Order: sequence, then structure tokens, then C-alpha cells
Amino acid sequence: MEKEKFFSGLWIIIGLIIGSLFTNFVYQDYLAYGGTVRSLVLNNTDLYKASISLFFYILFKRGKQYAFIYLGAYLLQPWIFLYSFAFCMAFFFGSMLSLQIVQMGIKGLVLVFMSLFPHFICYVITLLLLIKRNFYAQKKEEMLYEQRHSFLFRFSIWFEITFIILGCILESFINPSIMSGILKLWK
Repeated sequence: MEKEKFFSGLWIIIGLIIGSLFTNFVYQDYLAYGGTVRSLVLNNTDLYKASISLFFYILFKRGKQYAFIYLGAYLLQPWIFLYSFAFCMAFFFGSMLSLQIVQMGIKGLVLVFMSLFPHFICYVITLLLLIKRNFYAQKKEEMLYEQRHSFLFRFSIWFEITFIILGCILESFINPSIMSGILKLWK
């Protein structure tokens, strides 16, 4: 298990570095061809408005992402899924973080981390349950005669769906209030 932790951490670090480099190269080309350094987030005042339509949009988006992650976890071996997912998430997080830091400096760093709170806590719990269930299912296949399932294994999908819906509610209604407050402080 120590080897899996080492390699998943390694893939996260590599993803962060490559995502950051990718964004910096794209951003340099953008500036070289006449682009201007303007912050989309600070100039767009309607970006963070809580509404029921935002909830359904986010629910559809996160539901689709969960379906792809679930399918990937079902089709792939758990450790292949863990490494590839860690790399992809780190790549996108690194590119997003790098872009906001280039555009806004330390404000961009704070903005990125606050934009992930509190709903990503629910999403991380969902992913941890999914990964744990897949590792448990693989171990169960190796032990043919085990008939007893844990409570978490039997109801894992229901917990995952519940945490996704809770995360969507937090992302639709709580996070826009937090982000609007932060943006008002900066103006």
C-alpha cells in the first residue's frame, strides 16, 4: 500500500507541474498575440449568483462527471484508475491555479481555494468512497468464500449519490454567497 501512496502522490505532483506549465505556455502565447491581462472573475459580476437553475446545471454537470468516473473505476483496475484520476485532477487544478495566480497574483490563489469550499469536501468524500469500494471489490474477488459485506460496501453508492447532491446544493447556494463576499471585499 505504501507503493500506491507514493505513486499516487508522484502523479499528483507531476500533474500539478505539467498543468501549471501548460497554462503558462498558453498564457504566454495569448499575450504574445495581443491578449490583455484582465481577470474574467473580477470583471464578471453576474458569475456568482445563487439560483435553482444553477443547481440543476451543476447537478447535471457533476452527475455526468460522476458517471464517467464510476464507469472508469468499474472498467479499470483500482490502482490504474487512482493514478490516472489523480494525474488528471492535479493537471486541471494546476492549470486553474496557475492561470489565476498569473492574472491576479495572491488574490487568485485565495480565490481558487475559496471557490473549492465547502462543496469539494463532499466531492472528495464521494471519490474516496468510490475508490475504497473498488479496492474492496478487487480484494473480495481474490477471497472467493467471503459472504459478509460491510455496511459501507453495501450502501456505498447511496452515500456517494447523497454526497454528490449535497455538494451540488452547497455549490449552488452556499459557495456563491462566499464568493460574492470575497469579491466585495476586494473591490
